[in-house]
Amino acid sequence: MTIMPVIVMIFVFVPTIVLMVSMPYLTRETISFGVTVSAVQFHSEPLRRMRKSYARASATLHTILFIVCIICLIYGDELSKQQSWIIVTYSLAMVVLSLFINISYHFKMRSLLLNLPIAPEPSIIAMDTEFRKRNIGLSSTWFLIHAFIIVVSIVTVLRNYDLIPDQIPIHFNSSWNVDRFAAKSYSSVFMPTIIQVFITLLFIFENWSIRRVKQQIQPTNPNRSIRQDVTFRRAWSYFMITASFLIVILLSVVQLNMISHLNINFAIPIILIIIALIILYAFTLTFWAGQGGSRLEQSADFSNDRPVHDDDKWLLGMIYFNRQDPNLIVEKRVGVGWGLNFGHPVSWLIGLGIIVLLVVVWVKRLRN
Repeated sequence: MTIMPVIVMIFVFVPTIVLMVSMPYLTRETISFGVTVSAVQFHSEPLRRMRKSYARASATLHTILFIVCIICLIYGDELSKQQSWIIVTYSLAMVVLSLFINISYHFKMRSLLLNLPIAPEPSIIAMDTEFRKRNIGLSSTWFLIHAFIIVVSIVTVLRNYDLIPDQIPIHFNSSWNVDRFAAKSYSSVFMPTIIQVFITLLFIFENWSIRRVKQQIQPTNPNRSIRQDVTFRRAWSYFMITASFLIVILLSVVQLNMISHLNINFAIPIILIIIALIILYAFTLTFWAGQGGSRLEQSADFSNDRPVHDDDKWLLGMIYFNRQDPNLIVEKRVGVGWGLNFGHPVSWLIGLGIIVLLVVVWVKRLRN
């Protein structure tokens, strides 16, 4: 038994579990388990108890599932394929468990809302007419740095293609020994480049979306709401640029290893450090800002007005479907960040593209 898979599990999944358990504390104070409420209702004792109940239930169930996975890794075979299947199975089980808990509490919230004091909806809607003129985030021209690194990697590989061995290492076991090879070909050699291009385009789209997602401004305190929103978008724009840059560097290290066979004691720490930086950055940013900047400039004065809502457009409080809304990207109600409007045709094309990409990668993996 090697301890490395266990360390990786703790390193990657413990922060994820913490985020899942903390979810109701990171949302806007006008959203409770996917249901629109007033700030007074959000901070009322029944909803406080409900958030604590969610955190306890989620922490308990996710901890049990995590311990079961760790036991399977410790006492299972050291074959990399079996360990991979254990981690994949755990990941899927974690997602299913999280969905089950969220859906359960969403219906509890809908039932509880009927027993809460009625919150009037405001008669006015606030808008930021200067929104498009504000310095919301970094320009996408910063991604030219990523493009430069990708081009340098391509040129380096082409110039040294003959130095690459006929069998390329593509997988390492838990002891960091190579246990799977692929025959040298342009497709296998440039797979990291293909992923680099895809990741860069994905983050360009995310950075572009940050500037165009519609605002959610609270009429009771519009100036504070605008500052929260702008700071939130700007911070995540910085993250998109930085995280994608680190991923491009990581994949370049992988590609360089094909040519020069970097010392494993040198390459692996670099890869792990890059992954650690991305996880730590996202984790810190999430707890610092909350959804939409809700944790910034928090006020003790709570409004009893319930924002104008579109709860009927949110399936289970998580999936937004509105054919009348021209926006492709919308702010999520569960968790932090943005999601797709599944009533928009482009969202289905994006989903289909991701499925096709996963199938292609999976087929290629089976062939190797």
